[in-house]
Amino acid sequence: MIPARYGASRFPGKLMQDLAGKPVIVRTYEAAKATNLFDEVYVVTDSEVIFQEIEANGGKAIMSQKEHDCGSDRIAEAVENMDIDIVVNVQGDEPFTSREGLEKVLAVFNEPDADKIDLASLMTEIHDWKEINDPNTVKVIVDKDNFALYFSRSPIPYPRDKNVEIQYYKHKGIYAFRKQAIMDFYRLPMRSLEAVEKIECIRYLEYGKNIKMAVSNTTGVEIDTPEDLVRANKLLKESKPDAVNNKFRNFPMVPKVVFGEGCFDQLTSILSSHKKEKAPFIFLVDDVFEKNTEFLDRINLRFNDKLIFISAEEEPKTSQVDDLVKDIKAEFTYAPSGIIGIGGGTVMDLAKAVSIMLINKGSAADYQGWDLVKQKAVYHVGIPTISGTGAEVSRTTVLTGPVRKLGINSDFTPFDQVILDPDLTIGVPKNQWFYTGMDCFIHCVESLNGTFLNAFSQSYGEKAYDLCLEIFLGDSLSEEESRAKLMMASWHGGMSIAYSQVGVAHAMSYGLGYVLGTKHGVGNCIVFQHLEEFYPKDVALFKKMVEKHNIEIPQGICKNLSREQMETMITVALGMVPLWENALGSNWEAIITPEKLKELYLRM
Repeated sequence: MIPARYGASRFPGKLMQDLAGKPVIVRTYEAAKATNLFDEVYVVTDSEVIFQEIEANGGKAIMSQKEHDCGSDRIAEAVENMDIDIVVNVQGDEPFTSREGLEKVLAVFNEPDADKIDLASLMTEIHDWKEINDPNTVKVIVDKDNFALYFSRSPIPYPRDKNVEIQYYKHKGIYAFRKQAIMDFYRLPMRSLEAVEKIECIRYLEYGKNIKMAVSNTTGVEIDTPEDLVRANKLLKESKPDAVNNKFRNFPMVPKVVFGEGCFDQLTSILSSHKKEKAPFIFLVDDVFEKNTEFLDRINLRFNDKLIFISAEEEPKTSQVDDLVKDIKAEFTYAPSGIIGIGGGTVMDLAKAVSIMLINKGSAADYQGWDLVKQKAVYHVGIPTISGTGAEVSRTTVLTGPVRKLGINSDFTPFDQVILDPDLTIGVPKNQWFYTGMDCFIHCVESLNGTFLNAFSQSYGEKAYDLCLEIFLGDSLSEEESRAKLMMASWHGGMSIAYSQVGVAHAMSYGLGYVLGTKHGVGNCIVFQHLEEFYPKDVALFKKMVEKHNIEIPQGICKNLSREQMETMITVALGMVPLWENALGSNWEAIITPEKLKELYLRM
């Protein structure tokens, strides 16, 4: 329940103020809904304007029938005749409400002292003395078990002795009530402490109720003043869920790389210094090598090392990562000394993801996004056998999850070691060679034409682009030179998006991959041939390459899609926000509409 009073005393009408294109109350409603923690989410309001705005945006709203002094009273009236267990009160001016904070509030009802809890709420650490002194910031002090002792707009405790270290906490306006508790609150008259502080939860303390506090340090802005609104607009633009900071990126690079024909044979000596007692190396190897005993003998397994063959027929999935991690943990007592990926982009992505998930709890699906990984991955090595993807250097491991195709993009994703041996690409089928090479070419086109472009990404992108033209349109290179140069084009292409991003083709290819299982390289080619509107010069060059190498790009793959499949494909593609921002700028949503995407997909 989100109580929403139009006439706020400090900032009247604040809930209808614009926050990045939507009213504050709509942003708060969508944030609460997006947590997927609740059976129902409602806005409870005294305002026809707010009621109509929520319903116009597809939400649920309830009109209060009575005048109320506080949000809890407003909620109590709304839930009185509802069959519910727990009621969560999210303040209407909290557009940055997060799942993490709400989960912590709800979790207290599963703790050993749950029977003593009448309601739960959140607090967050504060350190800025200006904020501690601000009467708009409600402070809370707790006992040793985190039960609230008192709330105040004054600094509590008062720091008479400046030498005593004390942590101050700000009360965040999120409550989780048992239904009976909120109904009791509704029927209890306001007393003097609540009246003077204008803090509604003081009423509980005055009547001897127990409030259990949980700590959450997620950042955001409560909209109490016009200045808060300015800060919130800036913060929302900088930290929306799929956004990425491209102004000042402090990114990791692969710390060690060895290059050259035959350098694969350095693998044993490279790994020896990373071997831990009783801890195996796990080799994830493309199953194209399964019967190639000459190649497998060069891997040199020792003691309890394990080799796992991976099919590259399908794009890697979060469920596949979870299964691999589960099997490894079940078989071995000790965490592996390292994960070594040998193959194309699919195997590279799986090796990176498995190394992360062996250390980080939960499912790989939980980490799809930017900078969600908190624990350093297991040592991992990438050995590409198909050039062109850039996966060996990329900060991302692209995975198809249960609801989207995105990937794990973090500082812990890049390999600790890469071995670039052009000889390993000998014998790659012509179509596969072309599709992965074009992935590199399209990579560069989108980086060089993007709004995020700067001198760093441009220098790498231009070199990779020129190498691709030399390899795929030139006639002067030997096969040996072509293999080596494509490997370096892939490396430079991957580096070109360290400070940039890809664009339209990749975003749409992710839609194809999610719905149809289309492999990434060929998916990019299917899409790119129809993108003259966005990359006219380079689409013309691409078509020359297709003709020169006599490659048949699959046609008509979207002609028999169901309505549901098309809608899913569009949703997945539109979810790639940083890619669209790079391709078309911050106003991209006015250019790429669902209707526009449908038109493009139908050409395929």
